[in-house]
Amino acid sequence: MNRLVAKFSGLLVLLLMVTASVTIISCNKNKECKAVITVLAPVTSAPMVGASVMVQQGDVDLTTSTDGSGTANFETDLPMILDIYVNGQPTGRVARFEEGKTDNVTVQM
Repeated sequence: MNRLVAKFSGLLVLLLMVTASVTIISCNKNKECKAVITVLAPVTSAPMVGASVMVQQGDVDLTTSTDGSGTANFETDLPMILDIYVNGQPTGRVARFEEGKTDNVTVQM
C-alpha cells in the first residue's frame, strides 16, 4: 500500500511540475507589436525623408518622422489596428500591430 501511495505522490509531483513549466512558458510571450511604414514619393517612388507619419484610431495616436530610408518605426505593447496618415493626409492603409510580429507597410503618396 505504501508503494502505491509513493508512486501516486511521485506522479502527482511530476504532473504539477509539468503544469507549472507550461504555465511559465506561456506567460513569457513576446508581447512587442511592431509596424514599419515606408513612405514613397508619388512620381519617383523615392523614399520620402522627414515625412510625418501618424498611426491613429480612437484615443491612440502615435507620430514619428521617416528616417533616411523613408521608414517610420512604431512599437506598442498591445495588439491593435491603426489608420496611417502621412503629412496629415489619410493613406487608406492600416498598420496591424500583432504580438511578436512586425507589419511592413509601404505607402506611396
